[in-house]
This record gives sequence, structure tokens and C-alpha cells, in this order.
Amino acid sequence: MSKSLIIRDKRFMNTLITFKVVRDNQATVDILDAIENAFGEFDRIVKSYTRFNEDSELSNLNRKSGEWVEVSNEFIHLIAYMLNLSKESNGAFDPTIIDFLDLYGYNKNYDYSNLDNPELNKLVEELVKNRPSYKDIKIDEENRKVKLVKGQRIDLGAIGKGYAIDCAFTKLKVASNNFLIDAGGDIRSWGRNEKDNLWSVGLKSEDINGKESVFSMIELDNKALASSGSWARKIKQFHHLINPKTGLPENKYKTVYVMANDAITADSWATTIFVGGDKLKLPDDISYFTV
Repeated sequence: MSKSLIIRDKRFMNTLITFKVVRDNQATVDILDAIENAFGEFDRIVKSYTRFNEDSELSNLNRKSGEWVEVSNEFIHLIAYMLNLSKESNGAFDPTIIDFLDLYGYNKNYDYSNLDNPELNKLVEELVKNRPSYKDIKIDEENRKVKLVKGQRIDLGAIGKGYAIDCAFTKLKVASNNFLIDAGGDIRSWGRNEKDNLWSVGLKSEDINGKESVFSMIELDNKALASSGSWARKIKQFHHLINPKTGLPENKYKTVYVMANDAITADSWATTIFVGGDKLKLPDDISYFTV
């Protein structure tokens, strides 16, 4: 039987999620079922861990800051992952920067009027001085309990998409040995494409005219690729990659690309490197480059 490509896409996390699955000798219905299950993982993770849903498990934890809260096995794993990365990066990665994002207006209403506030820099400086640290978060993994400082909140924005890709990956792998997941430019590949070549993807960044463009191609051999860029969501002086030590958007690079064995690692380290720079001690199993 000749190989063909099944492509499906849906929108989650404010981006287009695309699955490309090679049909070799598998039944098409099995592949389509796996695709729906994979989309279901994105839907589940959005509902469970978005800060824009008051009924999410994450919102419940944030709402009860200052007290011990029992959370799911999955959520405690994700929180532990983030706190460990914060420690490894000496705070370049910070899961509590939701307070800075809200101050700039990056919330469910996308109200950026504060960007024109002449007192904004002063407000940022005050927040830097007075905000609690990620080090103050208490976690009891054995009993699945977490305690945030009163008023402190966490956000999964820097790992959520990567984690969702990995969860979708496990669903697709049940039905196919050859597929590609593309979540708005964050990628995870498995096997080869319908022409039996390694999956090839375009690297995007901002061109000299300020437009998104593909400047190079890269082949992925069972790898994940993620990027963090200052240009994609920039509004006036604001973009969402905040340095928690200054409270300001970081501008060391235009775009950082990270390749790793799984998407949560690539996703989280892309943000971490963008903020922390090239002096960080990196895991042995990742590589990165910047533009």
C-alpha cells in the first residue's frame, strides 16, 4: 500500500495545532481516532491549566494562595518541573510572572492601556522589590499539596504548549510510527514523512521589514523544536518574555530556538535561554541557536 498523508488542524491556546500523520498500512479509522484523542489532550490541558478559565485547577490553586491546596498528580508533576527549572536557571525561569503580565495588560481582556501610563516603570520597580519569590512556594509531592504565598499566582504559559504536544504525541504514537505535531511553530516529530525523508520544518523569525518569514529549514530526527521570540506578540514596548529580576521585557535576542528530545524541555528552555542568556548551565541533551 502506498503511503499517504493525513492532515488535521484545530485551534487551541490561541494558535493553530496541526497533525500530519503518515498512513502506511494502518487503518484510516485508527489514525483518525488517534488524532481526535490527541486533540483531546490539548483541550483537556487548556481547560485544566489556563489562567483564563476560573474553573481550571490552576485558577483554583491561585485563588487559594496562602493555604495548602491538594492538586492532581499531573499538576504536582508540572509544578515540581517548573520549580526545578527555576532553581537550575537561578530564577531566569519563573512560573510566578503572571503579576508582571497582568501589570502590562497581558490578561484575558488584553487591555494594554497601562503601557501608556507614565508611572508604569515605577509600578514595575515596586513590584520587583515587593513580590514574593518562586522560592517561597511550598510543595509536598508525597501528599500532592502546594502552598503559594498569599497573593502569589503561577502560570504554565512557558511549558503548557510543550507539555500538551508531548501528551498528544503519546496518543498519535499508538496509531502511527510517522507523524509531525506543529503547534504554532513548536514541533515534535516522529519517524519520517510520506516520502520516507526526515521531517523538514521552517524556522521563522522577523525579517528586516518586521514581518514573519521563514529564513531556513531544518530536519528533525525524532526531536522536538521550540522557539521563543520577542517579535511575535510585541505591543509597543511590551512583549511577554519578562525578566523576573527586572520586571522588563527581555531583548537579548530576536528569537531563540531549542532542540530537545521532548517538547516540554524544548519549550521551557527556549523561554529560559531567551531570558537568562547564554551563561546558563544547560542540560546535555538540548541544543540551541539564536537570531
